Amino acid sequence: MKDTTTRRIFEKENQAEVSNNIEKRNNQKSLTQLVSLTLLNHQPNFEFKSIDIKQQYSQQNYLTQRNPNVPSLHYRPEQKQKTTICTTIQIYSPIKVRQTTQISQSIQQDQSYKESKLQQNRFIYNYGDIILTNYQIYDTIQKFEFLKKHSINSSLRAKMIDWMIEVMTSYKCKDQTFFMAVRLMDQYLNQSQKSHVPQDMHLIGVTCMFIACKFEEVQPVKLQIVHEKIAHKKLTKEEIKEKENQIAQALDFKFFGTTLYEIITITLQMINQYQKLHQIVVYLAKMILYDYQIISQFNYSILSAACIIIGCNLSCQDQNDEIIAQVLQLLNVNKDATLDLSNKILNLAKNFDKQFQNLENLKKFNKNSILDIVKLQK
Repeated sequence: MKDTTTRRIFEKENQAEVSNNIEKRNNQKSLTQLVSLTLLNHQPNFEFKSIDIKQQYSQQNYLTQRNPNVPSLHYRPEQKQKTTICTTIQIYSPIKVRQTTQISQSIQQDQSYKESKLQQNRFIYNYGDIILTNYQIYDTIQKFEFLKKHSINSSLRAKMIDWMIEVMTSYKCKDQTFFMAVRLMDQYLNQSQKSHVPQDMHLIGVTCMFIACKFEEVQPVKLQIVHEKIAHKKLTKEEIKEKENQIAQALDFKFFGTTLYEIITITLQMINQYQKLHQIVVYLAKMILYDYQIISQFNYSILSAACIIIGCNLSCQDQNDEIIAQVLQLLNVNKDATLDLSNKILNLAKNFDKQFQNLENLKKFNKNSILDIVKLQK
């Protein structure tokens, strides 16, 4: 009897211990599953910030802490490599590379500019005298009183020149193109056998600009644009072509020649004053073209010398005497006559607004103004 009771008690105790062990195992299993799922589903967000690697953290990330209740299968090691990569990306920023390329490009541009400047100086030193002499040979062709046999007055010619400045500047033509257009117009009026009336001036001016663009511009203005935009369809294409033929025959197809701009440019380069004086001297040369009395009495050499002397008095007073002596020697002009002409040009600058009223394109499309010249001279 005792054996049976003892045996039953022992079996019940064994059953209780087994059930307790099963419950513990189930609890452990559910806990491990829960921890593993949370760890696997968790995706930490890493921000790209600069991190000091030497800094010691007082508290470790919960991912790197070893949980004794969690099996080693679910252990996640510390991610040190990603922080190192982030710091490397910030250290080698692409902005520094761009700055380096920009600096290298600017250095290359400066070097190329210096090399081109040296080549230009060598060219002027070796061939400047020959070029200037050739310009002065073309300048011997005189055009005195070229409006005398026409019914066109000097004020109408001045209006045409003012309009030429507006057209040439609007279509971004070079200054040389403008000076050549004026030279062709004056030469044609001087050598033409036909007596022209004021109504012919528009066609003559448009055609001279069209011819000058063909000679000087890399991309000349097309005939269609001249017909539609410049002439505003008041002149037909056939009329422009016919006038171009008449101008070519009157000049015996000799379009080559010299201008004020060419003589001024080569002279300033030879005396090494191009950067200082070119802008103001070219402005004075454009202003001279308005005045029929001055442009019809003097050749381009003495006019260029007078303009350079005025510009020298305004901008290079410390080297005035030396530059004037060089200019007079290069252009081979009389000193007294050149100084008298420079005074006439200066008076023209002072009275330009009174003498040529409502002609504003010279001031409008040029940086220097006549008022600035007058103020500097005072």
